[in-house]
Amino acid sequence: MKLLERMRGTDGIKIIVGSAFFWAWLDAMFMSMFFVRPGSRGLMAEAAVVAVFAVSAIGFSFALRAAAPFNKLLGERRFPLSAACLGTMGSLLFLLASVNLSWPSLLVGGACGGVFMAVFELAWGGAYCRDGARSAAPYVAGGFACAVVIDTPLLFMIPEAAAVFFALLPLATGLLYVSVAPNQRVYRQGLESPAFVQRGVRAHLKSHLGMSMTLLCAVMLVMVGFGYLQHLVSFSIVGGGSGYGIIIQVARGVVALLMFAIVVGSSQRVSTVYRVGLLAMIAGFMMMPFLFGTNLFWVSGAVIIGGYTAFDLLVWVAFSQIAHTQSRDPLKTIAVMRMLSVLCTVLGFAIGIALVGNEEPMSEFVSAETTVVGYLVVIATVLTLGSEDMWALSGRPAAFPEASAEDSFGQDERLGGWFDEIGLTAREREIGALLVNGRTQPWIAERLSISENTVGTHVRHIYQKAGVHGRQEFIDLAFPLSSNISPETRDPEDSLTEVG
Repeated sequence: MKLLERMRGTDGIKIIVGSAFFWAWLDAMFMSMFFVRPGSRGLMAEAAVVAVFAVSAIGFSFALRAAAPFNKLLGERRFPLSAACLGTMGSLLFLLASVNLSWPSLLVGGACGGVFMAVFELAWGGAYCRDGARSAAPYVAGGFACAVVIDTPLLFMIPEAAAVFFALLPLATGLLYVSVAPNQRVYRQGLESPAFVQRGVRAHLKSHLGMSMTLLCAVMLVMVGFGYLQHLVSFSIVGGGSGYGIIIQVARGVVALLMFAIVVGSSQRVSTVYRVGLLAMIAGFMMMPFLFGTNLFWVSGAVIIGGYTAFDLLVWVAFSQIAHTQSRDPLKTIAVMRMLSVLCTVLGFAIGIALVGNEEPMSEFVSAETTVVGYLVVIATVLTLGSEDMWALSGRPAAFPEASAEDSFGQDERLGGWFDEIGLTAREREIGALLVNGRTQPWIAERLSISENTVGTHVRHIYQKAGVHGRQEFIDLAFPLSSNISPETRDPEDSLTEVG
């Protein structure tokens, strides 16, 4: 019963399994499972991935331009099912391209697969960010874990049969998606528009989409490294080709299963998974120069992909929380994150192809090039850990660093559960969390770029729903749920602006 509750009921199970079919299909792309003819592996398989990612970036761009109509389409049945059919068609075209060594079939398949990828990353993203980190953590971890369960038996089939079954995964994810309740599929309405418009890309990202340039840059750097790694390990002869690619994806699956067990069994330990994952990525890249040309080269790739899996979970959870609590258009927040991610992955592939190539002999500079990529990942890790957006996972501003990171999810769940019980809206939850952390109404208004009168109206509704008559009474009531707050950290009582 507790497990079912953590997975958020029947719809939650559908979201986990349905998104697992999508992630399993993406794993099949990286394992070259649609390219059954030996001569088609490597260059053609990598070109297919690049084509899918490039076209999906165009799809994300379209969603950014027409967010409201796109969100409405996600709530219908015909649109996602049509995109799922395109995914299956594109996969079968990849198989045809493999058999006939046909580049036109590959390009058309890439276009179909790209549309499918864009639609369903945003589709499942809407379900992930429904309740911020509280929904994203079990959904994403569960999806990653179930994907390996789907992948494993197909790897023991003959290549042609496995390719056909993998090609059916888009249809499976589409059918499960439309079976989820419509209100769980579409993105919730974002926060109200700011009282004034700030100029500049950085200001727009923060005030409208809730994200910082720092976190985006960190994600982009890691994705460039990920694209380079995939070329090196999964597609080039240097890394052993698709055979090692399968080993790498198996390592990803094992890590995903462990993460899901931790998320469901001990959510307070999830932050430790993130930190270990970031360190593993760094360690893996630093190992690669020493393992080139040996039979143990795959070990470094396995360590990196294990760390990247934890990082991938962190990114989804962080941006889901941002979309839920800080964004004025949640769909755009997820679309920007995914568009930049796929573009940087394609850039990583391009760098790998240009510097390493697909044929022997190995460039004498590959070791140095990989070390540079490792340093970029180190920079990305520092940016990630230093980003204030990471505090969105616990609903606390960075001004209170004395709180234990291991306790952040537990405190967030306790406080979030109470907010659910008293019926707070997404905006009221955000303001309530800031009130609990001792923030004044003027500070909240400036932080959220809204007027003090608007904040006052929200605070009055919060007090009414909580059954209290003032700010101190509200804090005292929430104090047992948020033990990281001490009376000494609160602003002086005479600096507070009370409402009714």
